[in-house]
Amino acid sequence: MNAEKRKLIHRWSIYGLILFIAYIAADLSIIYIREYFIPDQAPPRKVQQMQSKATVDKSQYSSITQRNLFSSQGLIPEPITAKIDNTPKVDIPRPTSLPVTLIGTLVHSNPAKSVAAIQVKSKNLTGSYMPGAEIDGLARIEKIERNIVYFRNLNNGGLEYLEMNQGNNKVSFDSIKPQTAAVTSGPKKVQQLGNNTFRIKRADLNKYLNDLNGILMQARALPNRDPNTGEINGYRLVDYQPESIFAELGIPKGSLIKSAGGEPITSIQAAMEMFNKLKKEPKVSLLVEANGSDQTFNYEIQQ
Repeated sequence: MNAEKRKLIHRWSIYGLILFIAYIAADLSIIYIREYFIPDQAPPRKVQQMQSKATVDKSQYSSITQRNLFSSQGLIPEPITAKIDNTPKVDIPRPTSLPVTLIGTLVHSNPAKSVAAIQVKSKNLTGSYMPGAEIDGLARIEKIERNIVYFRNLNNGGLEYLEMNQGNNKVSFDSIKPQTAAVTSGPKKVQQLGNNTFRIKRADLNKYLNDLNGILMQARALPNRDPNTGEINGYRLVDYQPESIFAELGIPKGSLIKSAGGEPITSIQAAMEMFNKLKKEPKVSLLVEANGSDQTFNYEIQQ
């Protein structure tokens, strides 16, 4: 090792020794004076300034308390929805403006079997209808009461009613009401040609048939049932007024009218159809059980 390198090593050795001595001196000095840096009492406490809270108006929370959103009272609030009105709507019937006329009603103990005789003015047709039946595509029968019929108008769907024009007149086969007879006193309009054979003029016949309600009110007829089958096999003419059309036609009281024109009369509709046939047919025959035997009554309609 040359002299130059030895000098350099000695120089850095001196520097290192000086730094070591300075570190030792600083450490001893800190140990000596550090007790003066430790406080002998606690620092003063800071006084927090209390800010006064602004007054809150509780009324602004009234909607929350009223709604009881958090169920503080154990109650479940109503949903915020539109209330549904469950009150059933009443379908109020109104007078009809349809071209129909109520001729008569037959009210049965079973409402489904009640019958109404209704005339369609536009076609000059008269028919008998039960609840559920349609009147020539104009209306559907809903309910039949004495002197009044309720039906659904098929054009607008509204509930309408139709009343009889004549006060207390009712079509009824169960009772006889005092009423002006369709046939007035005087010469008979029906001529007897032979045994159970009669002739009547079309003009005189139309006078009777124009008051179909009055004709049906002149007699008391009851349905007759076959003792073997229990089915209706005709209507028994229990009684009728002395000057009624039934007396003119020569049908004895107590007779059982079984058929008209070969078609059995097993319902009120069929009985009404019997009178309608008299308007059109030149001849009409009735099968009647009278005095214990079947008899045929023939009627010629003279023009």
